[in-house]
Amino acid sequence: MPESQTALLTALFQAKVSAFDASRYDPRFEAFASLSADWRMDYLRGLASGLSSDFLLSGFRLLDTLGMSRERLFRSLPMSSGPVPEECLLDLFDFMGSELSSAYIPVSLWELCGELPGFAGLLAATPWRSLSAEAAWHLAYGLSSFSDSREGRSREWGAVRRLHPRLLRLLERIPASHQQRAVQMVFHVLGRRGAKWSGPDWLESTTFRLVERLCGPPFATAGRFVYVLQPLLLHPSPEVRGRLVRASERSLLRLEEGCSRGDLMGLVGEGMLALVAHHAMLVLDAMEACPETLVRTAQLLGTPHKEAQAALLEDFARHPWVREDPFQWPPGVLAASLREHCVDGVESPLPRKARLAWEAGEALTPAQTERALRLASTQLPRLRLQVLARGVLAFLRGSLAADVGDTRVRHALQMARLVEGGNRRGLRRLLNHYFAGERDFIVHHPASRAWFARHPRVKPETWLTGPVLCREVPGWGRVTLALERDALEVLRMGTYVGSCFGLNGMYAESAAAVALDVNKRVLYARDSRGSVLARQLLAISDDDTLVPFSVYPKSTAPALQALFLDYDLAFAEALGLPLNDGREDAEVELVLSTSFWHDGAWDFTTPEAETAAWSSPAPVSHP
Repeated sequence: MPESQTALLTALFQAKVSAFDASRYDPRFEAFASLSADWRMDYLRGLASGLSSDFLLSGFRLLDTLGMSRERLFRSLPMSSGPVPEECLLDLFDFMGSELSSAYIPVSLWELCGELPGFAGLLAATPWRSLSAEAAWHLAYGLSSFSDSREGRSREWGAVRRLHPRLLRLLERIPASHQQRAVQMVFHVLGRRGAKWSGPDWLESTTFRLVERLCGPPFATAGRFVYVLQPLLLHPSPEVRGRLVRASERSLLRLEEGCSRGDLMGLVGEGMLALVAHHAMLVLDAMEACPETLVRTAQLLGTPHKEAQAALLEDFARHPWVREDPFQWPPGVLAASLREHCVDGVESPLPRKARLAWEAGEALTPAQTERALRLASTQLPRLRLQVLARGVLAFLRGSLAADVGDTRVRHALQMARLVEGGNRRGLRRLLNHYFAGERDFIVHHPASRAWFARHPRVKPETWLTGPVLCREVPGWGRVTLALERDALEVLRMGTYVGSCFGLNGMYAESAAAVALDVNKRVLYARDSRGSVLARQLLAISDDDTLVPFSVYPKSTAPALQALFLDYDLAFAEALGLPLNDGREDAEVELVLSTSFWHDGAWDFTTPEAETAAWSSPAPVSHP
């Protein structure tokens, strides 16, 4: 009997369970009852729903052994009971180590042992320790993710049960360093985010062939590269799929390197989805001839909304260089067409000598003409993609007087399309004024002036200009820290360091907020060539403290982080304001922006930060 009948009665009332035979209550549960009040309710609900006590107790034992007594046993009540290979699961979770950070996988696998016939046996038969710990985690995660509906779950389980041995055989042939990636690719393409464990007969074999090609040196050990290739992999044409699987290692590697940034890869994937649907052969030709141009063009095409993409591709398909092969035209016709269309980022494919001769109206010998056209024809995929990129940039520019040949401008135009919410309107207004020559639009805005009026302690000239700190840093040479005053460079604060404030990032609107709000600044550390090494967001709080946010990228070396702290201390002194040390919440006002992701001030008081930060003083100059 329970040690506390009061606790049992309380749980019965709270659980609101239907009646069940009291003899099914197992006294062994009392060993867990004291660990969590919620567990008693979970146990009672499970018994009332018809689950066996042994099945329920196995779940509690798993959570207790894993030190997860605060976790609930159910996400939702399992539909049935079944055998649970507890020893196997505990060994798996021990093998995962730090990879296991929540109860999602243990609870999900436990539930599925009850619901799916043969699932426990599949888990027990899997040689988990022959995989890398990362691959084991991803495989366990993939096996824990099934449809919520009983019909969908049963169908998916049938496919997984059939494919699981094939996946294990594949992993035997893949280096441990790339097994994680192989599991991710298979589950991404065939699983719930892809074909949902269904699809045409050829999909499985084609997927496994491609995965085996991409999962080993010299390819990356992780990443969502398959997302970019998925439109080709799912293409109905056998010729398209065959060319993808047979693509040269060099072209695939160069394409992967161009897609190395996760958020930007999302844009490339969106662009590839649209482009492959209409011009799959062009994509395959470009993969071999000019993968970097393909990545840049797909990233641009992934920026506009679907309707705009369709219109741009329709216009592209009408271009004479897309309708026909221009290198089959008479030389005079080709020369005239190149003069007409090789503008605004579209480069002539002709060798320099031939191009200059044709531009000057000089004749070439037949042999020279044949050679020039032969060399130029190899550039046709690049030429066509540049035409498409020009059309996308013209759409993004709209009526703005912007030079789309400038990398900063292209980035800003993409941000203006991708930023969501109220900050999009503010950013587009800022860019209108910026490209009209009003670079101080934000500073002179009435809302900005009103903010300074509410914060008389903040000297505008000091806050807007900031100090400049220069120092020799071993490994980097001369490093300069200075506030960024150009709005287009401010917008790149996340893209430079690969953070969620970057282009297509989860909180890209926050980069727009920094450009829009006069109480927020971005501090860049640049090397002698002007390349960004790291950055930091600075803000003035509502109670007039200087708030330094964390330095990005997170991997920034201690020597550079020390430089940022020296700057922050000097800047706070110049402003005459206290420096927030991250131990207290600091409210930061929205001035012109409508949203901003505040992830807390930089806590530079930790032992690691103190060791890195307190270095010999260096002169700080004010421009």
